[in-house]
Amino acid sequence: MKGALLRLLLLVVVLAAIGRAQVWRVDAGTSVTLAAGALLLCGLFAGKVAKGIGLPRLTGYLLVGVAVGPYALGFIPGAGVKGLELVKGLAVSLIALVAGTELQLGLIRRVGTKVAALCAAVCGVTFLAIFGALFALKPLLPFLAPMSVPQALAVSALVASVVVSFSPTVTIAIVQETSARGSFTEFLMALVIIGDLLVMVGFAVAAGLTRASFGGGLDLWGLLREVGWELFGSVVVGGVLAVAMLVYMRQVKRELPLFLVGLCFASAEGGARLHLSPLLVSLAAGALIANLDEREGERIHHAIQRAGLPIFALFFAASGAGLKLNALMTVGPAALLLVALRAVAIYGSCRRFAPVEDVRLRRYLWMGLISQAGVTFGLAALISRTFPDFGPQVEVLIVAMITAHELIGPVLTRRALQRSGEIHSEDAPGAA
Repeated sequence: MKGALLRLLLLVVVLAAIGRAQVWRVDAGTSVTLAAGALLLCGLFAGKVAKGIGLPRLTGYLLVGVAVGPYALGFIPGAGVKGLELVKGLAVSLIALVAGTELQLGLIRRVGTKVAALCAAVCGVTFLAIFGALFALKPLLPFLAPMSVPQALAVSALVASVVVSFSPTVTIAIVQETSARGSFTEFLMALVIIGDLLVMVGFAVAAGLTRASFGGGLDLWGLLREVGWELFGSVVVGGVLAVAMLVYMRQVKRELPLFLVGLCFASAEGGARLHLSPLLVSLAAGALIANLDEREGERIHHAIQRAGLPIFALFFAASGAGLKLNALMTVGPAALLLVALRAVAIYGSCRRFAPVEDVRLRRYLWMGLISQAGVTFGLAALISRTFPDFGPQVEVLIVAMITAHELIGPVLTRRALQRSGEIHSEDAPGAA
């Protein structure tokens, strides 16, 4: 506790220094640099403070980002936070690459069918609960109230398809931090990854139906092409990246962490420009490497553990800084109602449908499914851009929900791993 208090004191000093830097900063061109440096320093300090009081490091990163961000104390300018999107893409790619190395064929054979069945049940129940609640709230929600019944049904389905999503990035970061290993951890990681794949497909279908309900016409071929390119195109590009990594690791054998950071950066930027999923690209690359050469998969895992700490600290601190607290205030009641409903739906479906042979899955799995982050942010922003008439209001509602989920989700995920008995270390080297 003494160490935690000392770190907290140091963190306050850092925040005061940031405040002075904000005053001294006279040119607008340094906002991104200032934001990156300040969030990195604060994130690293806050991670240690959070660990000292028994919370996940990730929660410390997020909370300090919220505190110093533009929607709370305002030490970090909004333009600076927005300029860190490059870092966010890089961190998601690195995290997904590590996750991919965990997806070995042996694991898929053991739990693949059970994970897919439970994922479909959890996503289906949660979707129906949120869909029904949104439609029931139609007279009270400003963006739904003026719509016809078919339009309200389509938009409710669109929003529900996004709200269902999980957060592989948070789950994998907590697993990295705690060095959790075992069948429960494998099941949880596989479920959040497959869940996001289902969400991508469901979102594309719901977006097509929404466009049709507003007079845009239902382009079934275009819909299938869009979904197919994002899913299968990402896997193909991931396969190409996996081959490039294997060639490098076998031929060059030097500076692997630096090479992986550079490659993941290129993958994130290139994938976004080609309308691919950066998460799926890196996931496919990691999985292919792990199944072609298990030893090289382990090398990637350890290299990212060594190089990833500052990137992950910056990523989650920037995510916290981007959480719009004012959104939580304006649509708070509706958002909190949906947050509670989603949690109940996930809890109930896990208790009812999780495999019976492992009692831990029925008791604790739901806690690992509460977080939401990158994919949900991205889909909310896509709704805002695609449907300018009502999309910005939908984005505010979803971001308010993400804010609540980000604050409680990491704590619940670590508690699930603790209660499963699979945490082997609270301080893995280089962990996020």
